[in-house]
Amino acid sequence: MHSFNLPEDVLHILTRISDCGYSAHVVGGPVRDFLLGNVPHDYDITTNALPEKIKEIFSDLRTVDTGIKHGTVTVVLNGENYEITTYRVDGEYKDSRHPESVSFTSRLEEDLARRDFTMNAIAYNPTEGITDPFGGEADIASGVICAVGDPEKRFTEDALRILRAIRFSSTLGFYLEYETYLAAKKLGHLLLNVSSERISTEWFKLMGGRDAYRVLEESEEIISVFLPELTGIKLPDFERFGKAPTPARHLSLFYLTLGDSAAPSYKAAMTRLRTDARTRDLGTLALTCIGKFDTGTREGINLLMADFGIDAVRLTLETERLVGIREDKSFDIFEELIRTRAPYRTEDLDLNGNDLIAIGYRGSEIGKEMRALLRAVIEGRLKNERAALIRSAKETFNG
Repeated sequence: MHSFNLPEDVLHILTRISDCGYSAHVVGGPVRDFLLGNVPHDYDITTNALPEKIKEIFSDLRTVDTGIKHGTVTVVLNGENYEITTYRVDGEYKDSRHPESVSFTSRLEEDLARRDFTMNAIAYNPTEGITDPFGGEADIASGVICAVGDPEKRFTEDALRILRAIRFSSTLGFYLEYETYLAAKKLGHLLLNVSSERISTEWFKLMGGRDAYRVLEESEEIISVFLPELTGIKLPDFERFGKAPTPARHLSLFYLTLGDSAAPSYKAAMTRLRTDARTRDLGTLALTCIGKFDTGTREGINLLMADFGIDAVRLTLETERLVGIREDKSFDIFEELIRTRAPYRTEDLDLNGNDLIAIGYRGSEIGKEMRALLRAVIEGRLKNERAALIRSAKETFNG
């Protein structure tokens, strides 16, 4: 029998529920993680105790009615949140996302039967060991993602499961079981019923996965449902892709697939997926810069830093390296500039606005002259030394 090293707080919750005459198990992701040899990040608990009973059992602790109509109560223990959900059976799904109703059950197996994939339909507690009615442990050992029961039914119930399937394929390096794969391709259009925020979360996790390249090759039909911009997707070199960070991987798909229209298309796509403004704007800026500037010299990169900032330049260079239009030396130059604290902002200059005011500059003249001095320093026409900068500013003012 398996014996997992559960945290003390999780054991405390399981034991307290058990001592009150009920059954409780850790379920889903944490069990899967244990079987994969990974440390779980959080712990979901399932029980045959009704929500009101859970609140009674933990009346000495803070509880939150997270989703009490669906059987979920959050117990706060030592500053951590633990979701405890009553065994349930889902009613009819009409929106490809949420059940119209749920009913509680006393049987753990019925609760596991409503879950998405066999690897997530496993429960565990220290007394009973593993409960695995659908062969999830064997599928994990085989590296297979298999729907619980009829895959078309599972995906029709909750279309996000389609994207979760290929996301898990990317992050775990697993392959979809054949019938599950066919159902995902057939029903991919249902992803249009899923909220943009949930799509975005799964998509970026997929792009960071160790097998993202393979999944992108295999799943274009599914991806193009929510990212039609990437229809006919073109991929960069496999080896370079594997070494690249997720944001550069993401931008490379738009750059290679869409060419000159990459930047506006990316901005439109990220707006539609409701990503955060930084992701949208930084990526759009980088795609605008790719291949357009001299990134092969110290001066060229330093000027880009002055115009667009460190983060935009880093992302531009990472993406240029990934798509093969710049040599690695460009990134080496950039890292040297960062390491040596090369000036790229006006605040890096060895003088400030007050010095210019003392000379006689006023209003917008101050910022304009600061930028001119910075450019002169970057281009090597002027040393970043206070006396030299003041002398130059005086000559410009008097001139």
